[in-house]
Amino acid sequence: MPDKSKGERLKETITLLKKLPEVGIPIESYPYSEVQELMTAWVNGGPATRTTIDFKSHVGELILPVKEGTVSSLDLKAKKKSS
Repeated sequence: MPDKSKGERLKETITLLKKLPEVGIPIESYPYSEVQELMTAWVNGGPATRTTIDFKSHVGELILPVKEGTVSSLDLKAKKKSS
């Protein structure tokens, strides 16, 4: 399978970053900027990446593939409240 084009990566990045505020992740937050930095490097030809990001109330797994036919994703899971 060929690698994703820069245009494909950019489109996926824009879509994902637009969704973060919709699920309660402020644009001004450190985790948002961390996702943005990782995705910017990926758009500019960076390698496939799979990393965990700590949000205030969630833990997210960011997956940035390089092969066509696979899409980037950020799976958020609520943190368990300690009693």
